[in-house]
Amino acid sequence: MPSLIEEIPDMQQTESNITQISCQNNVTIETAKITTESTQSVKDDEKSKFGPRMTKQFLRKHCKDQKLYLTPYLNDVLYLHFKGFSTIENLEEYTGLKCLWLESNGIGRIENLENQKELKCLYLQQNLIKKIENLEPLELLDTINLSNNYITRIENISCCKKLSTLNISHNKIEKYEDLEHLTECDYISCLDLSHNSIEDPQVIEIFEKMKNLHVLNLMGNPVIKMIKDYRKTLTVRIKGLTYLDDRPVFPRDRACAEAWATGGKDAEREERKRWDNAEHKRIMDSVNDLLARRDRYISERNQSRELDENQQLEDKETQDTKDVDLENFEDIIAPKTDEATSKVDIEEIPDLENVDESELIEVKINNQVNDNSSIFSQKSEPLNQSTINSSKLLITEIDTEEESNKKTDQIPRKVLIEEITSAETTSDNITTNEDIPSTSVIDLSNIEIKED
Repeated sequence: MPSLIEEIPDMQQTESNITQISCQNNVTIETAKITTESTQSVKDDEKSKFGPRMTKQFLRKHCKDQKLYLTPYLNDVLYLHFKGFSTIENLEEYTGLKCLWLESNGIGRIENLENQKELKCLYLQQNLIKKIENLEPLELLDTINLSNNYITRIENISCCKKLSTLNISHNKIEKYEDLEHLTECDYISCLDLSHNSIEDPQVIEIFEKMKNLHVLNLMGNPVIKMIKDYRKTLTVRIKGLTYLDDRPVFPRDRACAEAWATGGKDAEREERKRWDNAEHKRIMDSVNDLLARRDRYISERNQSRELDENQQLEDKETQDTKDVDLENFEDIIAPKTDEATSKVDIEEIPDLENVDESELIEVKINNQVNDNSSIFSQKSEPLNQSTINSSKLLITEIDTEEESNKKTDQIPRKVLIEEITSAETTSDNITTNEDIPSTSVIDLSNIEIKED
């Protein structure tokens, strides 16, 4: 019994110890929370000291200012260059980005790009980056620009299977080992390593192993001076190279370089001469073809001119024949008379309005036997010795205003002279050309006068 009584205070002591321990644990947890919060606030304060933060509010306002979508995942491009950011953050909602500009900031690390799985172009030039990292989520990345940073080694980019353009100029790359990771990047076709500190000539082996390398820039590196016949050597050893440094590699340059590699300078000279002859032949063929086209055009133009001239001559001849036919037709309808005769005849004919019934009119009739024409008729019939048509003049008196106004009786009446050619011919009226007088006098008193 006494043993049990002695054990009771021990149990109470243990309970008190447990409570003390739990209180101590709670205190430590609270202190840990306070410390973490304080450290986070200190970090935030430190970040705020280095420049502006890439907050969600800033990103939303920036999208509004740039006239982009306010809904984050709808934006496919984001311009965040020249903002002074030191950290990449708060881009989790921008999942549709395909191009991200972070140029000329104070970024020291590549991070927080896990949600940008569709990103194809990433521009991080002119920052404070010292290491290439955290590019694994960017499986579709095609172009990355890391120029003007502090990178000393190329690494962690073989995970980007579609990366074709890598610009890492103006960095701190020096050794062969710093470039060795490029042999694992089969898809890189454009590589810019200009203005680094590469000195080892063995780097050509790395470039030679890159299967799809077409554009290479090594300007500003000491290795250029250490490689003999630098341009020819790289052209021969890198089979797919089309652009080296500041100018392209033409097929002629490649052919001459390969000839130089196999046969020396003499073979290069012969190859260059062959290319010159081929170029000269190509130019002459082009010139000859141009001259042939010009001659063909001139001949076609001359032929067309000759055809036009012949057509014009034919048209003129047809027009002349039409004019001649028209003149003959007019001669048939109204034969020509001598102007002198016609003048005399017209002058000697008195004004018919002043003719009295009792007066006689001398009418000279020009009997042109050869022309067979009459001044009073528009139709002419040939005069033969056997038959001669006789003419009578019928004078008809017409009063045009008799019915309209009876007071105009004193106005002289108009006289119409019609030539009537009688078709009846008798043996008594047949005369010869000798019996036809040149002038004749017609008695108008015996001619019937009809009034309308």
